[in-house]
Amino acid sequence: MAKEAVSISQKKEEPSLDTRLLSDVIIELNISRHQVAIYPEGHPIVEASLNRVFDSLRQLFDLRPDITIKVAKDLLVIDDSCLDKKNPLFREFALSLSAINVAVVTFTRGMTREELYAFHQFMAIDGGDLAPEKIEEKFTILNLTHVRVGFIDYGAFSFKEGKEGRDSGQGHLWEQYVRNLIEGRLKTEEQFKVIREIPPEIFSQLVNDTAAENLKEETYDRVIAAYLRKSSGQGFAGRDLKKLVTFINRLRPALKKQFLSSSFKTFPGDMHSAEKILEEIPADEAIELLNAINQQKVEIPEAIKNLLQKLSLLSPEGFEGRMSEGTLIVDDIPLSQSIATMLSEDSFTTFVTDDYSREIRALLAYDASGMRGQAGASFEAAGSDEIIEKEFNQILLELISSDKENMITEESFAFFNNLLKDQIEHFIGTGQYGQVLRIFNTLKSTAAKGRFSQTDAGAFPPELIPSLVDSFRIVGSQNSEDAKRLCEYCADEIASPLISALIKEPLRKIRKFLLALIIHLGSTVVPEVIQHLKDQRWFVTRNMLYILSECGTREALPLVKPYCYHDNPRISFQAIRCLLKAEEPYGIEVVKNCLHSGNRERMEMALFISGAFKIKEIVPDIVTMLKQMAKRGSDYDRKIPLVKALGQIGDSRALDILKTILKYNSFLFKGPLQRLKEEICSTLKNYPPEDVKEIIATEGNPKKRPA
Repeated sequence: MAKEAVSISQKKEEPSLDTRLLSDVIIELNISRHQVAIYPEGHPIVEASLNRVFDSLRQLFDLRPDITIKVAKDLLVIDDSCLDKKNPLFREFALSLSAINVAVVTFTRGMTREELYAFHQFMAIDGGDLAPEKIEEKFTILNLTHVRVGFIDYGAFSFKEGKEGRDSGQGHLWEQYVRNLIEGRLKTEEQFKVIREIPPEIFSQLVNDTAAENLKEETYDRVIAAYLRKSSGQGFAGRDLKKLVTFINRLRPALKKQFLSSSFKTFPGDMHSAEKILEEIPADEAIELLNAINQQKVEIPEAIKNLLQKLSLLSPEGFEGRMSEGTLIVDDIPLSQSIATMLSEDSFTTFVTDDYSREIRALLAYDASGMRGQAGASFEAAGSDEIIEKEFNQILLELISSDKENMITEESFAFFNNLLKDQIEHFIGTGQYGQVLRIFNTLKSTAAKGRFSQTDAGAFPPELIPSLVDSFRIVGSQNSEDAKRLCEYCADEIASPLISALIKEPLRKIRKFLLALIIHLGSTVVPEVIQHLKDQRWFVTRNMLYILSECGTREALPLVKPYCYHDNPRISFQAIRCLLKAEEPYGIEVVKNCLHSGNRERMEMALFISGAFKIKEIVPDIVTMLKQMAKRGSDYDRKIPLVKALGQIGDSRALDILKTILKYNSFLFKGPLQRLKEEICSTLKNYPPEDVKEIIATEGNPKKRPA
């Protein structure tokens, strides 16, 4: 217990971490994690990403010798505070740690780039394919001196047959610990220590989600005793009161009263100890506790009653106050002498009438939990970090773009410009591309006016391109239109990195989005695409040909033609498609050659392309092939793709041979011929109605006629 008290005290004395700096570290860690998974060790992009992480970590290590990140499924907790739950990058980093059963990770001063790189490689393993012991073994082998990891301890739970098993590891650490605490299945002091480290806001939510409404009294007592660091029969001190109040105030109404009653069982029974608790806490926290007691109409122990009476009789000095020249000072706020007099009166009723007291009691008893409306939600949203960040950004932009002379000086503009650079990195990391674009457009407009010497204002910084590409990969599809507009703004700088990211991207969904961004840039990407055409990997060549076909450029057509006869049909298909979209006659010539090649795969590709692009020039060739005599039943089946292609083209020149086939009769190949006739009739709807009217009237339904 003594060691624990010292560690808690030391923890309180540690300086708080800067929120922006901490956010930068998490974002850079998440980005570098992706870079390490994509690029080989020593790659310039990996090195640049690791350098950014170390720049941010070095600033944190100037404040502390270490930084500890706790993981609660999709949440990150630092210093008992949750990071922004809505930030997708924070959530992704938390889930990546949870996936490998990591509950806490600590980076200490002196960490090397090699250690960080090794830790990112460890994060890249597939936790779903390995037992927890194997994951821990892989980390131990790395022998990292300045990176410590705490894993989910499955041994902390006494599993019972038919109730819990190893599959429960799918839930995150704190959920499992709270569930086992409520069920009385925690076993050692180490497990109780985990419970005590949970922030009260999260602990209350976990209890709300886990606890039933009609638990045994001993369960409430056990939870309170475990959470307040106490064993049975011991009380709590003033330093625990804020934690208790925060926990209780966030409980469901059905649980709040029982937990509040249980908390008083550990309250000191003598008056002297009760006064010590009051001395250790601020007045507003004491009042907050009293409000909770009044709202829940909890039966108050004698010690609490005495304490309440003591509160009404407190002298200025006893109420954490001090006198200065006859004036009461509470929390550094001077209060009038009348307030000091009121606090020293013997009775509260001296200043408050009975009617007013009844109104206060009625207000306290009223349940307004269901009254939270849209106005309250809007007010809460207006105070969010995201809204504040946007409003601050808007103010900066209005100041910079103001037409009033002498509104801001050259030095002020330089200062604001640096602030905007920080905001740009934040907005890129969170996928707010519209905000980024507004900043650059404003800076560009300001630079055009020539009011300040920074003529390069509005140019996209090259060092931010890797971060932007990573952001597109992770959250870009959530805001695709703004992402495209931002790509247009920095088209020359981002074309090559986007193509490189496409080549290395393993996920199909992300490749599809990156392709959309690249194609949106149009002719800007063509020179870079041409450089990758000769890549030995077939999928790279295919993707480059697809991009060229969608960009609508003709300058690369001479380089595309040789790929029309490539051995890989997926490459040749894209090459032919590129020529046909550009209306290059050579493409039709290639289609005809494929049709007559004798290679079944190339023939089917030629027919598919002919139908998709409605190539009327190939109709005579297909008609000639249809006229060939069928010597076996399979010959009729091979004519079905020819009929389908003609149906997609819809050229009336094919109707004569189709009429002839519909009049065929065969005693040997009835089945295949019947299937061919049915295919012809199903495609007639694609021809001009006036040209097929006679056929429909004459032939009727071939399914009802014998072949």
